[in-house]
Amino acid sequence: MSEFVINDYILNQEAREIVDEILSQADEGQDIEGLIWQAVDGHEWVIYTYKALKLCAECNTTDGESMLDGTGQTFSDIGEHAVAVAYWTLYAACYNYLNELQEAA
Repeated sequence: MSEFVINDYILNQEAREIVDEILSQADEGQDIEGLIWQAVDGHEWVIYTYKALKLCAECNTTDGESMLDGTGQTFSDIGEHAVAVAYWTLYAACYNYLNELQEAA
């Protein structure tokens, strides 16, 4: 098994791939943000605590933490918190890329 490597570049590339795939497969009128939500919710960086912790340690999570602060969630341990931060960080990266595409259009 290879070492899991993550950094801001890899995070942003993954967000671009997620959004590009959703846009290429989505039907007219589909809720793109909802599809992003689903894709991020099942992403391995979110569902595996080790990968979520590594993402939190190696990436800039400021956007994700800001989004998480607005949810009012509480956590019983560091693993739960890392998963939530990883979720919101990846979601924010996807959302930011989607906004870039929409502004360029």
